[in-house]
Amino acid sequence: MPTRGFVTAAVLIFIALSCLAAVRRLERDRRLLTKLRQHGAYDFQSAVPLTSLNTDDRDSAESLAQAGVVAIRESRCYLVQSEVSVFRRKRTRLALSGALGALIVAIFVAILILRR
Repeated sequence: MPTRGFVTAAVLIFIALSCLAAVRRLERDRRLLTKLRQHGAYDFQSAVPLTSLNTDDRDSAESLAQAGVVAIRESRCYLVQSEVSVFRRKRTRLALSGALGALIVAIFVAILILRR
């Protein structure tokens, strides 16, 4: 049977890895949005070919296309300007609420450790 210290360490490691995965995802999306803005990819004529993107950027483009922020047509992607500001606000709220949730869980676990 695992000891209490081992379980606590496992929970804290899980929290840290979850936070890192979320931050990595947000950073990938930010990088792709920046890349599309720098290329001026605001319509199909100025769209960026998917072949010029790396694997992470292509995955990010697909997820952003599902969110409606990026449009993909004929193996090219571009920004949907009307959705970018809404997406930015949602992403900020998600990041802040996730950070707050992780902080609350970490404090709760720390309190449990210190009480015993």
